[in-house]
Amino acid sequence: MLFEGKNMKHLIIIGLASLILTGCYEYPSTEEIDGDIAILEKEINGAQTNTEKYAGGLLSILANVQLETLKSTKLMLEQKKKGFQRYIHITYTVDGKEYSPPANKDKLLEELTIDIDSAKAELSKAELESSKYGGGLLGVLSLTQVATAQNSLAFLNQRRLLLKYDIPYYNIVPSSSRDREPDFKPTPGKDVDKF
Repeated sequence: MLFEGKNMKHLIIIGLASLILTGCYEYPSTEEIDGDIAILEKEINGAQTNTEKYAGGLLSILANVQLETLKSTKLMLEQKKKGFQRYIHITYTVDGKEYSPPANKDKLLEELTIDIDSAKAELSKAELESSKYGGGLLGVLSLTQVATAQNSLAFLNQRRLLLKYDIPYYNIVPSSSRDREPDFKPTPGKDVDKF
């Protein structure tokens, strides 16, 4: 028979080993990620209200940037949550290499929390200043400052959540221009000196 003697012992050992290994792998609880998604949904509703307030122009563009940032963050967290629920380990590849979270992840999360608290204070200050104006040029400028602060907060929160759940964050702007050559190099020669 197939499941007798040594074969049965091997099958039991393999079964127990796989049960232990899958049970030991640490996943953030879905309650935690559900809470983060719920917060994002509230923020998305608020951002949606802002986009409906402004028909066009700079304020509309800034409101849409915030809304799309929040939506993309929510979608990435929902993808990660579905992986947790189905015990699928999601991996990411960046520049042809498998992404792994930075070794100083906890320190970075602490720094981002401080930055978020600072951005919230800046947003409160901008909203207070904006409430002083009923309209006109100063009113629009103060609303622009509020929208910019809201975007900064949305970007920082996105970065924090992606780091928290080991999802890579793609910087659009290089972190330091000192590591690489500038995109623009002056043309050598005497003609450059004329300008």
